[in-house]
This record gives sequence, C-alpha cells and structure tokens, in this order.
Amino acid sequence: MVYKTFLHTVQTTLQERLGANYTILVQKIPKNNGTDLDGLCISKIKDRVAPTIYLNAYFEHYQDGIPLDQIIDELIELYTCDTRLPQIDPELLAHFDRLRDKVAYKLIHTKSNEALLTDLPHIPYMDLSIVFYLFLEENEYGHMTVLIHHSHLKAWGSTIEELYALAKENTPRLLPISLKNMLDVLKGIAKEHLGDDYREEFVNELISPDDQSPLYVLSNTSGLNGACTILYEQQLKSFADLLEQDLVILPSSIHEVLLVPYEEELCFEELASMVQHINQTEVPQADQLSNQIYYYSRIKDQVSLVQNLPKSSQLS
Repeated sequence: MVYKTFLHTVQTTLQERLGANYTILVQKIPKNNGTDLDGLCISKIKDRVAPTIYLNAYFEHYQDGIPLDQIIDELIELYTCDTRLPQIDPELLAHFDRLRDKVAYKLIHTKSNEALLTDLPHIPYMDLSIVFYLFLEENEYGHMTVLIHHSHLKAWGSTIEELYALAKENTPRLLPISLKNMLDVLKGIAKEHLGDDYREEFVNELISPDDQSPLYVLSNTSGLNGACTILYEQQLKSFADLLEQDLVILPSSIHEVLLVPYEEELCFEELASMVQHINQTEVPQADQLSNQIYYYSRIKDQVSLVQNLPKSSQLS
C-alpha cells in the first residue's frame, strides 16, 4: 500500500468505525525547512477543538508489518483515552493578556522557509530568522506549543516589536540555558544506552584527555528549539569571558549549537564542511538549522556570519 492510499484508508476506516457524529480530516501540517507532516484530526460535530495525531510514523509501523486494523484500534484508543493529546482551547488564544508570559522565540533558516515565513511575524538574523510561538505547557509527555501567525498578531492588536520584547524576557525563563562539554554529553549517551552496565571509569579509558575535543553543547533544559540560546543576553559573553577566548558557533540543529573556543589554527572551511556533512547524513531535514558557521566576538559581544565560505555550504 502506497502512502496516499494508507492515509485515505485510515480516514475512511475511522469514519466507518466512529460514525456520522464524528468529523475525520487528514491535512498537511507545514513544518521547518519546507517539510510537511500529515495530521489526523478527529472531532465530534459540536467540538470546538480537534487534537492532531501525526500519521507519518504510523505508516512506518504499517510498513514494518503492523496490521492496519491494529493501527486503527491504536488511533481510536489514543483519541478517546489518552490525555497526552494536546487540547488547545481557542478561547485562550483569543485573549492576548493571558498569553503575554508564554510568548517565546526560536531560530529557523530563512531561505529554506521562504513560503512559511510569508505567514509568520519574523525578524531577520544573519541567514536565519527569529520566529515566535506560544509555549503553553510542558509535561512528561512533551510540549504544547502554537506557532504565531500574522492572523494572531492582527487579532491581538500586537506588533513584532512587542512579540520580540516579550520573547526576549520569557524564553530564558521558560527554557533555561543548558551548557555541557562534549565529554559529559558522550557520558550521558553511554549511560542511557548501557543502563546498569554503565561504568564511568570504562568510558574515561575509552575517551582519553588527548582525544577530548574542545566542544561544548549549548541548548536549553528541554532540548526544544535550543539553538535560540545564542540570543540570550550575556550567556555567550559570560562563557567567552570565562574561557578568555572568542567562540566559533556550529549549528548542530534547531535544537542545539556547538561552541568551539577560537584558535588561530582553526580552519573555517573544514568546520563548515563538517557541519554540511552532518546535516546531510545525520540530521533530519525538519531539524536542520544552517550549513553556515558563526563567530562570536567577546569584545564586540556580537555574533556574525563567517564569510567567504564555499557556495555549497548554503542550506536550501
């Protein structure tokens, strides 16, 4: 069964199972870098809200041999019984005074999101754009967020300048900074995969001090849209002053960046090629931020785009 047939079959089968009192829709949900997800919306006729269940992963389960009837059963159970589905009251979105402390920002690549950005309030930032969203809830199952569109701004009678001022204050509070050296990150990955078999002394033997790259992972405590932490006031400045070095910023994804203390022997072209290779082979398209690299000057307290890199490093 091809993907489009799968979507149609899921929609019609759910309609048959749930009956005429329910509306079943499958619609494209635009995501980062021109990617789309297929969202299943199930609602009773008089419901004002319809939670979205993304079907892309369910098609992968179907391809792996999970029977279609089992998938349908899971979707119905998820809709009827699972409180993890996001429920957004449209009344809440109508009252900006109740949302001001929930406005946050994130970074996306400008050229790769030209179509999306036509409908979003945004601020240019080098080859990136600052966009805004509502951080409504965080629980053990994830986050509930709503991307802010021009239509929201018009309904609220607000401005881009006001959104930025609010997000500048709110985002570090809602999503505090997380800065770790790469050794700690590698240890965390090993501990997660090894579980009770994890032995720190064994990991230390595998990663000798000479092998430790001077890399630091900068994100936020939730790991959600953490690349925007380079916008947090004084954070890069404090870290660079602590090291007494400028910083090279490598965009690992929309969720985090890597910081490299600047040394004269660093080759920007090699770093850009590394970022591009990782984007092409390791990072899902929807999570990619940029193939460019950036430079932070602690004297100027300013991030700038490293110029004169090969044209092939342009994310598109």
